[in-house]
Amino acid sequence: MERTDFIKTKDDIIRNIMTLYSYLKGELGDEYKNWSIDKMVRGKNFVVEVIDSKICFAPSRFAGYIDNSKDKHDENHGDGTQTDEKIKIYYNKIQDERLDLLLQNELLKYGVSSGEKKYWIAKDTTVDDIIRVSKTKSQHIPYNLEYDKYWHIQMHLPEGKGGTQIDSTLMLLESEPVIGTGEWNDNQCKNFKSIENGNIVLVRKGSQAIALCQVIGDNFTDEKLTEKYINVNFRKVRILDWADNYKQPRSGLFSQGTFSSCRKNTEQYQYIDDWLKYMKSIAFTNKCAKLLRSKHNIILQGAPGTGKTYNTAAIALEVLGINDVDLTDHVTVMKKYRELQDDRIFFTTFHQSLDYEDFVEGLKPHIQTNANGESIGVTYEPEDGIFKRACNAVETDGSKDIIECIDDYLQKIKGFENKRKIPTLSGRSSLYIWWKEGNATLSTRSTNSTSKREGDYTPSPLNIEKIKLQALGKGSENNWQQYAQAFIEAVKNEYHAKTNKSVVLIIDEINRGNVSKIFGELITLLESDKRDTGNHPIKVMLPYSKTMFGVPSNLYIIGTMNTTDRSTGTLDYALRRRFAFVTLQANPEIIESHYNKLNNPELKIKAIQLFNNIKAFIMNPKHLCGDSGIDDLMVGHSYFMASSEEELLNKVEYEILPLIAEYINDGIISVSDEEKKRAFHAWLNLQPMQETEDEEINTEDEN
Repeated sequence: MERTDFIKTKDDIIRNIMTLYSYLKGELGDEYKNWSIDKMVRGKNFVVEVIDSKICFAPSRFAGYIDNSKDKHDENHGDGTQTDEKIKIYYNKIQDERLDLLLQNELLKYGVSSGEKKYWIAKDTTVDDIIRVSKTKSQHIPYNLEYDKYWHIQMHLPEGKGGTQIDSTLMLLESEPVIGTGEWNDNQCKNFKSIENGNIVLVRKGSQAIALCQVIGDNFTDEKLTEKYINVNFRKVRILDWADNYKQPRSGLFSQGTFSSCRKNTEQYQYIDDWLKYMKSIAFTNKCAKLLRSKHNIILQGAPGTGKTYNTAAIALEVLGINDVDLTDHVTVMKKYRELQDDRIFFTTFHQSLDYEDFVEGLKPHIQTNANGESIGVTYEPEDGIFKRACNAVETDGSKDIIECIDDYLQKIKGFENKRKIPTLSGRSSLYIWWKEGNATLSTRSTNSTSKREGDYTPSPLNIEKIKLQALGKGSENNWQQYAQAFIEAVKNEYHAKTNKSVVLIIDEINRGNVSKIFGELITLLESDKRDTGNHPIKVMLPYSKTMFGVPSNLYIIGTMNTTDRSTGTLDYALRRRFAFVTLQANPEIIESHYNKLNNPELKIKAIQLFNNIKAFIMNPKHLCGDSGIDDLMVGHSYFMASSEEELLNKVEYEILPLIAEYINDGIISVSDEEKKRAFHAWLNLQPMQETEDEEINTEDEN
């Protein structure tokens, strides 16, 4: 019997992919696992989706039926034509060697391989976007481990076979990434073999960094690899991250030795160590910005001193697309932040007396004067609060309308010979764009395209009318939305056109205000689908100005919330469900990095010891009371970061100890007077508190 239970939404496809991956994981036994592996090998066309930051593949025939399963598929799976018709509503079919490589890497997990395939990718996604996910492996970086050595790797061809450097990138793009060395120098080969598994290597080509990798395999030889790279010794590696995702290491930092260990306390070792921390910091900022773009409203929550307000600036710049600033350099971040204040970034702090009239709009007194400047009375007129000003700032004036600019720009790129090269939204790759006069579409092609077809071939044409609607915020180019936005940004840069811009509103201490009193009826409008370009846009009549008002989709709200402060209670559920929450924890690595920059190892040891001792004191099961946990109460890392021992001592005496004393007085932690006295005495001398013998015994008994 012919199947008619085809997918109806994109979510149906994703659900099928998750079903297939549950089989692959063996959740239903070996029979289902082996069946799904066979389907992966035999499949000709694959749907590609990113699910929970992981790239997933599924044969399109399996993905095309609603709530598909092994039994349903075995009974009838059709010829693929009908499922393709349903899938192409949401996806575009392409062929790309890079996706072949990613699929092979996936299949190797199950001990199988396959040949070239064709792929369905979402219409609002590019292969570059998928590749970028494949390169983001930060969740695998074991930041908490200590290494005996870091290494830097520079690969050459053997003498007599060119004598030039190998393109290390190709080695790392193997289905199982490898690094290798030539046979020309026995000593270098010995060094290469001695790198222990788990160590970090910086792979270079000359002075240019390619990637940070972790060695995960022993030395081996492989004829096929040797034929490709003229090398005889290889090691398997895990790519931690690609250099073009982050800062390039300084040229000349490393010696020219092909395999050199970077021992601790050396500049090279410290540089790689700092780079790993840099990657982790950027990963956090990117994660928050991605969440903010999706949810539109997030709250950074945590104990005092964990960097909640500190981090809002970098997140704001990232979500605004500011890419000419090092987001880990707080000085340059704040400089750019101040340039954008009251234009694209707005800041306020909630408190108990703040209300709707201050935040949204209210009647404010205005003194009336006569021709002589004499006061003749007072009138009350509507005045915008910071929220309404931030919403209104989304629109910016320019010399020309965006639609006019697009039409002018098309004339400049008329004909393939006048094509332009423009950056993608990420700025990490680029596109060729041109327009053939009379066409209703704009021609585009990635500069990384490996197509062997004629020069003016365009695999991703953009509908010009839909581009214009997207520029106005009234629609989107649903096939290649990100390419269309890259084109729109290029037009804006060319003409400084009138258009809409993204704006960030930062609300510090959001839980200290009466949320219902401050937001009023606008709480409903905060949801992304209730905003002006959402699926269910809503506008309300403002009470004073009597104007219709909606919240723009490109307004982003970042709140901060001190989880220790119980005096104001918790956020009400109406606001809570409209925000995503990110918890910041006290982080000793930030303390360590701070003192490394100061080159003060002695003070670093004292600060880290204090941090660990105070953390152990707070989280002691005998001390914690109520429902507060260590993430709510632990004194943040900023309290332990000082420029001198005197400053650290002042922070302990006048900031840390009063905070812990307040915890004790409020009954948040329970400590005897004697224990409190001994702890405070030790910490005032920048020493860890020593437990008494009885306390040690009691602790062991409780465990």
